[in-house]
Amino acid sequence: MARFVSVFISAAHRRVISLIVWLVAFAAVLALVGWFALDQAGRSMTYEARSTADHFVRLRTNLLSTFDAMHANLTAEPCSPAFQEQLRRIAYLPDGLNEFLYAPGGRARCSANVATFDGVVDFGAPEIGRQGERGVAFWLDRDLSFLGLVGERGTIALSEPFAAIVPPQEAGFRGPDWMSMQAVLVAEDGKWWHRSGRPGIYTRLIADGEGLADGTMRVISCDANGMHCVVVEGDLRALLAQYKGLVALALLGAAIIATLATLQTSALIARYWSFEARFRRHLDEKSIVCAYQPVMELDTGEITGCEVLARWRDVDDRVVFPDRFLNVIERHDMTRRFTELVAQRACDELSEHLPAGKRLQVNFNIFPCDLDSDSLARIFSGFKSQPDRFDVVLEIIESDEIPPNAQREIEALRRLGIKTYIDDFGTGYSNMQNLAALSVDGVKLDRAFAMAPDNTVMAKMLRHAVEMIEATGRVMVVEGVETAERLALLRGMQARVDFVQGYFISRPLDIAAFVAFMTPQPVSLAERKRKAGLGVVAA
Repeated sequence: MARFVSVFISAAHRRVISLIVWLVAFAAVLALVGWFALDQAGRSMTYEARSTADHFVRLRTNLLSTFDAMHANLTAEPCSPAFQEQLRRIAYLPDGLNEFLYAPGGRARCSANVATFDGVVDFGAPEIGRQGERGVAFWLDRDLSFLGLVGERGTIALSEPFAAIVPPQEAGFRGPDWMSMQAVLVAEDGKWWHRSGRPGIYTRLIADGEGLADGTMRVISCDANGMHCVVVEGDLRALLAQYKGLVALALLGAAIIATLATLQTSALIARYWSFEARFRRHLDEKSIVCAYQPVMELDTGEITGCEVLARWRDVDDRVVFPDRFLNVIERHDMTRRFTELVAQRACDELSEHLPAGKRLQVNFNIFPCDLDSDSLARIFSGFKSQPDRFDVVLEIIESDEIPPNAQREIEALRRLGIKTYIDDFGTGYSNMQNLAALSVDGVKLDRAFAMAPDNTVMAKMLRHAVEMIEATGRVMVVEGVETAERLALLRGMQARVDFVQGYFISRPLDIAAFVAFMTPQPVSLAERKRKAGLGVVAA
């Protein structure tokens, strides 16, 4: 899980995510545009197929109505002059058909223009339909020489005993250049005949079906009986070439939309996975990490206490130090909750691992705004319930001005057995006025004095700062002791220094290393530091 969420935290990974989002959004927009274009192309092709098929529907309707007229009006003796007169009158009807025959059983005897053939003309078996049954039988593409139309061919339709000649049909396809059409006549057994348009389209339809295939799209429209069918085929490559300006515009639009979607998504990811958002969502008892920096009594060299330093475990398992999240805590009024979580974790760890019979002073940093004796008594109740093991010291961080009620709360805390120190004295808001006005139990001199290089102004001020604090009579802790020379300097001062802490004593340690460091052993301080080194928690 940690490895997964680190993808959203890392800036490099976010760039990859942005690229992926852009590609996905670009592809999605293109797919949507493509789907819409295909849908519109399909609708246009379906319209053209139906419009073209309407021609054959009208032809079939005219044929059937003509047969109805023939059955109703041809009452004279077949092939008689009166019969031929009746045929000519039917031929005059505005239906596109003008040649009719008397052909019982598919054997023509006369027509509207030929009184009597030289012998009966036998059509043979029809290609479509059956003779003698109700309905229409068709003989396709027959030679019409017997009618005196040499070189002409046409379709003979028979509705017993009358026949009509259907001339070759041009469907009048009006589709754009990227479309092509084929009209076919289909028998009940699936056999079919080309009637109009471009050959081969219906064959491809049978092989590949309707829809999209090999860069082309096909649709089919048939009449109610499924006999006359029109297949329209669209060449999508030709369509794209014809509308390349719109294609370029679609690509540009997809790129713009993908960019906007990427910016929006990146902003959402950045907000959701920003450090501040992660910290606020995941600050809980499981994410708190405590480090313990030993505090040494200067005169005896004994480790009598520790300062609890809080870290936070990020969602990717990295440990984050206070300089990154303290401003988040203060900005979002989370200081009290944070202090409570740190106190709970430290109490659990120290209570479980500290050897029995060992008494320890435990120092915690608190924010001035949280200087409330009632809430602090509740927060540190776990330590106060073990008075024979722990002494609690609250170091007031001077990240803000000391509140007006500070003195009252300090006195209330003292009555509850909780001591208070001024932390980082000499920097920030700390000054002699606060030290004089507040009855704190101790003062911690800021590490900048002890860590200052030799012969610098801060190093020279160290002695004066120690003497000034000693004059107040408060317990004094000097932090930032990182060299043996600086420790010796403090020991050699005439002014009294009570406690020291710093990297020369020990770096902040996890609980296991801290307990090992606290365990009495007949070895030097340097050796104890070396043995505990494996458990050091970086400052």
